[in-house]
Amino acid sequence: MKRSRLWLWLLLLPPLLFGGCATVPVLPPEIPPAGEVLQQVDARRQFLQGLKGLARTKLTSPEKSFSASQVLFARRPGFLRAETLSPLGTPALYAVTDGQKLNVYHPSENRYYEGSFQAGSFSLGVPPDLTSEEVVSFLLGEVPRTDYEKVSIRAEREKGLWVLDLEAASREESQTLWVHPRSFYLLRAEFRRPRFSYRAEFTGFEPVNDILFPRRMLLVSDDPQTRIAVEFYELELNPAWDPQDFVLPVPRGATVVHWP
Repeated sequence: MKRSRLWLWLLLLPPLLFGGCATVPVLPPEIPPAGEVLQQVDARRQFLQGLKGLARTKLTSPEKSFSASQVLFARRPGFLRAETLSPLGTPALYAVTDGQKLNVYHPSENRYYEGSFQAGSFSLGVPPDLTSEEVVSFLLGEVPRTDYEKVSIRAEREKGLWVLDLEAASREESQTLWVHPRSFYLLRAEFRRPRFSYRAEFTGFEPVNDILFPRRMLLVSDDPQTRIAVEFYELELNPAWDPQDFVLPVPRGATVVHWP
């Protein structure tokens, strides 16, 4: 079987073979090469390019708390659209970014905000210094990854998981990934870098478009202390995209406010 077909087969594994949460997988005595496991993890990244869904988002931080239903579009590398719904189900806030520009429309005020995207400005409304690429990766059940100078692997046998440690000493950056040994899906991750670090957890794996996907995800940062919990109720993976999905026109009569 060709490697590319093997990756696709792993992505389409039925829930019975996943067995990640109900039972603890038994790891083989021999630890596989770190590069091979990382390659299998990256196969999912190449296959899964985006989503459209309806989710319940809960955000808590020392400064604010927020809970609402949101229509979420996420597309690699950093395209995002969020429509926050009122209790009646109508959009109360629109926010769209392509990773470079950020546009926000507040219907009740009829105000349209436009400007450049800054890390943290689209972190689903909370302070963490997240880039749009990081938010997209989180919503797709992973963390972003660039080139690392050192990759090692160890076994966490009591939980039945492979643990990958990735280090980039030149950037003072590192990641730790907890990987299921059969499906190679990411269940937990820690991302450490100067001034801002966080951990992410992915649970509630269910088949969506014949792909196992975590319907529940949690991101926690220590400084500032922030929690982002997302649970998808409706979901489509690798959807057909409309040219207007990540475009937010200025509504007629809206007051336009510019920011840097």
